[in-house]
Amino acid sequence: MDERLEYLQYLYDLQGYLVIENVLSSQQVDELNALVDAQELGEPKKENGYRFGAAGGSHGTSPGFLDWGQPFVDLMDHPQVMEVMRMQLGDCFRLDRIFCMRMWKGQPKGRLHSDYGVSEPFSKAQRGQYSHAPAHMAVHGFGVATFNLTDSGPGLGGTRLIPGSHNSHFKLPQRIRNDEVDDVAICPVAPAGSVTFFSEATTHGTAGWHAEHERRTLLYKYCASQLVWSRARVTAPEGLTLTKRQQRLLEEPAGAGWFFDSLFDDEEDEAQAAAD
Repeated sequence: MDERLEYLQYLYDLQGYLVIENVLSSQQVDELNALVDAQELGEPKKENGYRFGAAGGSHGTSPGFLDWGQPFVDLMDHPQVMEVMRMQLGDCFRLDRIFCMRMWKGQPKGRLHSDYGVSEPFSKAQRGQYSHAPAHMAVHGFGVATFNLTDSGPGLGGTRLIPGSHNSHFKLPQRIRNDEVDDVAICPVAPAGSVTFFSEATTHGTAGWHAEHERRTLLYKYCASQLVWSRARVTAPEGLTLTKRQQRLLEEPAGAGWFFDSLFDDEEDEAQAAAD
């Protein structure tokens, strides 16, 4: 493993999140924003109505915002995303859910939550007691890649989270969940063109939006190949081109190695052939 990847792996495992800047060029950011503009989505609602182009999860089966143009499809397996998701999920994973988030100045924050681990909604962990997630419960099997199309961070708004909370053995205290304290969760600096990665076990939420410009982020949510959030799926858009790997990211859930092959076999075979 090279030093750069070792460094990223350590920080991601330690913090439960990672921000990598300059993943997208300014030209790519402009192109994606222009394609969002072309959807004429209208003004986000004041109270939490800021999700658009959603698919999978609780939003039904469809291509979601992948229908908005080829650049959205091509982000599915962006090399930087594949590198970080491989660190978290191994060689076999799927694209489980997607949605676009838009916020205007004055929209309120969303509540802090964890989808997995000791603080997930159906956890039987008791507050104040050291707990382990049961063996049958997925903990780190879901990861998120958030492409930031506008600047976000302290004083602006955007993703907020509690660093290290993905490995906590204590249920989230109610006073933190109710935002009675404001010095635990952070809103990391994430300029346009950056990608914010986090485990779904990391306690996370949405900060209120204070910037004059609109918030725009694209969330691609991945999971280990044998896992699934709901019966709904992200499907391939019609009329656009998907590579073999992109097609495989949209396959049905299946056991890693048994019925779902590594997403990286082809490139490793090519590398070996070049070395020979």
